[in-house]
Amino acid sequence: MATGNHRGRTPDREPSGPPNPAIRQPHDKSAKLMYRDKPIVAEFLAKHVFGKIVPADVAADIDLDGLQPGPTEHVDPKLRTSRHADLVWRAPFRDSWFYIVLLFEFQSTSDWRMAVRILLETALVYDYMSRGKEATKAHQLPPVLPIVVHVGTEPWTAPTRLEDLLADEAKAFLPFALGHQSVLVSESEEAEELEHVTTAREAALKLRYAADGAEFQEAVAALRSLLPPDSVAREALLAWVRSSMLDEGAKEEVVAQLEHLDDLAGPVVETWWAKERREILRKGQEEGRQEGRQEGRQEGRQEGRQEGRQEGRQEGRQEGRQEGRQEGSRTLLERLVAKKFGVDAAGQLAGLIGGLDGRDELDAAADAVIECDTVAELRARLAN
Repeated sequence: MATGNHRGRTPDREPSGPPNPAIRQPHDKSAKLMYRDKPIVAEFLAKHVFGKIVPADVAADIDLDGLQPGPTEHVDPKLRTSRHADLVWRAPFRDSWFYIVLLFEFQSTSDWRMAVRILLETALVYDYMSRGKEATKAHQLPPVLPIVVHVGTEPWTAPTRLEDLLADEAKAFLPFALGHQSVLVSESEEAEELEHVTTAREAALKLRYAADGAEFQEAVAALRSLLPPDSVAREALLAWVRSSMLDEGAKEEVVAQLEHLDDLAGPVVETWWAKERREILRKGQEEGRQEGRQEGRQEGRQEGRQEGRQEGRQEGRQEGRQEGRQEGSRTLLERLVAKKFGVDAAGQLAGLIGGLDGRDELDAAADAVIECDTVAELRARLAN
C-alpha cells in the first residue's frame, strides 16, 4: 500500500499481518538483497510510484528500462558526515540529462525518527548531485524520492513527514522547516491483499509472508517459472529462507542442502513447515520450565536458610519452585510471541502474559501461541 501524506495507523489497532508465519518474517537486510533485482524494482515502481506518487504524464517520460543502481554512501567532506542508504536507483528521463533518484530504506519495525534519518540521507544525496557535471551546468537538481519499504507485520506508526514530528508550538515556524516526506509501502499489507499471483514480485511477497506451507509452496512454484535463472532475486530469496531457518533452530547440515531456489520445493522445507518448527517451539517451552524449576530451588534454599527453620526451608522451596516455574514460563511465552508475531506484539501482550497464574493457564497459553494465526486471536485466548 503506497501512501504519500501518511502518518501510519494508530498503535492500538490490531495488526493486519498474515497469520501463523511459520518461517521468520523477512528482515530489512534480506529485503534489500531482493530489491537489487532490476525487474523487481521496475515492478515495484510501476505499482506504487509512477502514476500514483509521480503523475502519469511525468511517469510516461521516465525510462524504466534505463534503471541503474546508484552509490549508497554519501560523504559531506566539510562536515565529515557519512551516511549509508540501504539502496539507491537512478531512473533517467527519455531524451534528457534529467533523472530521478530513488532512495530506498527497508525497515522491519516502526522507527519514530525515520523522517529525520531520511532527511539526512536525502540532503547528502543532493549535495553529491550538486557537484555533478549535469547539475552544475544546468544549475538545477534532479528530484530525490525517498521510499520506506516496511517489511514487518506490525502496523507502521511513525510519521513519514518531518513536519509531523514537530511539536505543536513549532508549527508556527513550519514555512521555515523542511516539510520533507517519504513514500511508505507496507509489504505485509500488500501480500495479505493479494488474491492472485501474476508477477515475480507478487510471488516473492507471497513466499516471504506465507501463512502456511501450502501457500509457501505455491509461491515457490510461481517463482520458478517467473524468475529468470540468473535473477538476483532468486539468490536473495534463497538466502532469506536459509538464514531464517538457521535463526529458528534448523541444523546447518540440513539448511546446507538448499543450494538453489528449486530446492525450496523439496522435502527439507516441507519437513520444516510440517514438523520441525513445532517441535522446536515445544522444546523451548520445556527448557523454559526446567530453567524455572532450577531458579525456584535456589530461591527456596536461600529463603529457608534465612528463616532458620525446617518449615521455612520447605515452604521457601515450594514457593520458590512454583514462582520460578511460572516466571520461566512467562519469559518463554514472551519469547515465543516475539518469535512468531514480532517484538511489538510481545510488548503489547506482556501485560496479559504477566497476569497468567498457575501451570494450567501457562500451558494453555503456550498452546495458544502455537495454534493462533493472528495477534488478535491470541489476545482473545490469553484474555480468557
